[in-house]
Parts: sequence; structure tokens; C-alpha cells
Amino acid sequence: MNLTIKEFSKRTGLPPSKLRFYDKKRLLVPFVRLENGYRAYSFDQIYQAKMIDSLRQAGISIQDIKLYFTVNDQEKKKILDRWKEDLNKRTEVLLAAQKYIGGINLENPQQTLLLSNWETEKFFVWQRVYSERKPNPFQKHFITAKSQLEKLGVTCSEQVYVKTETITEDKIIGEIGFEVLNNSLTGDHKDFRLEKVSPTLFAVLQDCRSEDALLCFSYIQVIIRYGFRPVGSKLERYSNLDASTFDYLIPVVK
Repeated sequence: MNLTIKEFSKRTGLPPSKLRFYDKKRLLVPFVRLENGYRAYSFDQIYQAKMIDSLRQAGISIQDIKLYFTVNDQEKKKILDRWKEDLNKRTEVLLAAQKYIGGINLENPQQTLLLSNWETEKFFVWQRVYSERKPNPFQKHFITAKSQLEKLGVTCSEQVYVKTETITEDKIIGEIGFEVLNNSLTGDHKDFRLEKVSPTLFAVLQDCRSEDALLCFSYIQVIIRYGFRPVGSKLERYSNLDASTFDYLIPVVK
């Protein structure tokens, strides 16, 4: 015995319009088509329909659900593990967003902290530099660092990134980096370090100046105020080689 779309809708709790949509997407195809062209479903499809809709409510893509129902149990487990990882990441992003909203101060209209989400992985080439301790210690190395990469045929981002590694009494050691394409740097280059950065959510302090004596204090205050916990190294991002200010990127979810 088969069920009409109306009967199947009552059994599953899914409206006919949704069942037609799943049929159109070839996600849940009716068991048979009657002579009059109407859809007819089997009792065995009731559980599948409910599971498909549950996965959709969990934010799983139609393409992923299709794949799940066509593979063996071993592959299903791999897919489930990937879904769990993706959902954990989304949960962390939502928690960070909740902290961000909770930390907004209406009495401070000049709110400078923002969230920035790198949704895809990025590749950077880094060069270690040494400089005397002073404001903007690495900026004088920006042009040289970029030109060295361009001589190798590497197309660099206009933005410049800085990681500060060590600060001594009279010296600062860090890295200057540029975003590049994955295959831009080939061969063995001891003076360069290629890094792949996974999708990351950053808290961003805008328009910072290195000569600001309270910058470190401001950073600590932001972390406390919003309840963020950094999950990696902070980055300084300059919009171009001559920029006098930078954005402070604080990774909060990876």
C-alpha cells in the first residue's frame, strides 16, 4: 500500500510543499508515480523523510544529505564526523558572536571592535626581520620584503601583515607577511616561510597606532570586556606599504 502526498504529509509532519521541494531536488523521490501523475510514497520512506528534514534543520546541505544516503556505513561515519566538526565550529562562532553583542557599550559610540570571519583558508609567506625598538619598527622593511617576493614571481596582497615574536630591551624580532596564492612560492627558500591559515574568526581593533602607549592595555581590556580567549598569534594588518595605522586581528575561533 502506498501513501498519497497528503497522507504522507500527515505521517511525517512535513507540508506537501516541502515534500515537492525535496522531490524537485531529488532528495526524497516518491516511491512511484500514479497513472494520474500524482506522487505516492511508501511506509519505508517515512523515517527517511523525517531524517532528511532533521538534517536540513541542523543546517546540513542538500548535496551532503544526498551523498550520505548513497554511501556505505564506513563512509557515513566519516561524513558524520565532518558534520560534527563543522557544527562545533559554527557553535564556537555563535558563542563568539554572543560575547561580541554582550560587550557592545552603547555609551561608547566610537565602538572600534569588530568581528571578521575568514571563511576560506588563506596562504601567507613570512620573512623574519630584526629591528631596533621604536614605533613602527618593521615598516621600513615592507618594501624590501615585498620586492624580494616579486622578484621570485610571487603575486602578493596589497595588505601587509606583521607578527611580533620577541621584544628585548633594544630590539624587536618579528615576521612580515603577505597573502599569496597556494602555489605561488615553489622550491626551497630558506628566507621564506609558507603558512596555511585555516578559516578563522577574528576580533578586530581598528586604526591602531604603534606609538600608542596604551595599545597593550586597550588590547587586554578588550579581551576582558568581551570575554574572548585568543586561540593563536595576534596579527597587525596594514592596508598598504605606506599605511600609518593598522588593524589588530585577534583570533578567537579556528
